[in-house]
Amino acid sequence: MAKYKKVYFMGIKGVGMATLAVIAKQAGFIVAGSDVEEEFITDKILNDARIDIRIGFKKENPEDFFGTSPKNECLFIATAAHEGFNNEEAEWARDNGIKVISHGQAVGVFMDGEIFGKKFEGISIAGAHGKTTIAGMIASCLSSLGSDPSFAVGTSEVFPIGASGHFGTGKYFVAEADEYFSEGRYDRNPKFLYQKPEYLIINNIDFDHPDFFRDIEEVREVYRKFVLQLSDNALSIVNGDDGNVRQVKSQNSKVRTITYGADDGNEFVVKNFKQEGFACRFEVLRNSTSLGHFDLSVPGYHNAKNSLAVIALLIELGTSIRDIQGVLPKFKGVKRRLEKIGKTKTGVLVFDDYAHHPQEIRKTLEALQGAYPEKKITIVFQAHTYGRTRALLSEFISSFVGVSELIILPTFASARDPRNHSLKEDQEFVEKIRAVQPNVKLIENQGLVVKYIEKNIIGSDKIVITMGAGDVYHVAEKLVNSD
Repeated sequence: MAKYKKVYFMGIKGVGMATLAVIAKQAGFIVAGSDVEEEFITDKILNDARIDIRIGFKKENPEDFFGTSPKNECLFIATAAHEGFNNEEAEWARDNGIKVISHGQAVGVFMDGEIFGKKFEGISIAGAHGKTTIAGMIASCLSSLGSDPSFAVGTSEVFPIGASGHFGTGKYFVAEADEYFSEGRYDRNPKFLYQKPEYLIINNIDFDHPDFFRDIEEVREVYRKFVLQLSDNALSIVNGDDGNVRQVKSQNSKVRTITYGADDGNEFVVKNFKQEGFACRFEVLRNSTSLGHFDLSVPGYHNAKNSLAVIALLIELGTSIRDIQGVLPKFKGVKRRLEKIGKTKTGVLVFDDYAHHPQEIRKTLEALQGAYPEKKITIVFQAHTYGRTRALLSEFISSFVGVSELIILPTFASARDPRNHSLKEDQEFVEKIRAVQPNVKLIENQGLVVKYIEKNIIGSDKIVITMGAGDVYHVAEKLVNSD
């Protein structure tokens, strides 16, 4: 591979791109990138890393950055958003002989390690749900154990270790493995097919990208391809409770597989789960033999199950049970995953979560209700993409049962959504939900949501949680920081 010295990130504020930019900067590359002016959750880690961010997309940005540097020392990484490889910056780079790759391909290049002059052992975490939490948990545990791993976690911060991207001195590279396409027109490969990990975790398989996949069978098929391309000495650690995972886990008979879950037929099984506030404790059995009790500082039965994958991995890496029990509670979660933002002036607890799929909404709500069984919960939900909402409508309708109040914001549209959507479609979404959740309302913008909550949701017996993959988290921030 060419000895690159300069790396440019088009769409640098996206959570996937920002983590790679931080890694590249820490590894000694000259780094810059471009994006829109809007504030993102990644602004902090990019600014802390002193990375040059150009606002707006124009060919003069990479032209100025690369200057007269030899073309073989320059690398251009493009997000799938903002027209992808058709963005004028990417077109300029390609026309001028500079290597242009997608974010998905870049993760595979970074995990391989040759670009850094070293060889990593890759740890990939795949699945429709839970990738970020599991990747953050692994990064936190390995860091606490002194392994100094490199990692690219799909958020902005991992608590308490800091930025979600890190270039470490250790031999492991931890990364989320996404089944979504790498680039809209020229690189339709699922991102994770660029990764060649020694360790693969598959937490679940679900239908989450109706703009890319026709049905669940197409989703299973790309997971089969991922498993089939694993090397013979790789290890897969998979959720044996998930029927879709069971259909793909045996595709590569040369790869050793460990299963985890709640069913007794798994190798690693969670038992005797108890949650107290935001902490939980549970027992882990391996082949029916107890490994002891483990503690987590994040709530929810789903997180106890998530941690089974981490426990199994750490054991395979040679970590003692006692050391695992010591480092697991140090993980405090990740940005935008049931994150406690603070309190309003009247004592309402405010949380924020990235949940944008019905299954994620249910699991997050269960964890929050388990932590605060006596409090009344209001959800502020912002759907992400009209395509997903339409495809999963019946599941969305039943996801909010049991909350005190549900506030719907207009859908956060994707660039891949058709241009002809309108507020009427959001109104129809609300009416469908009203059949099972009567206390639901559509409020047309975030400012009005904040005013409504400040006036109507008051007191320490209340919780507000903002949910969605768009910019709904700004509501939580405004409620806590309101003058």
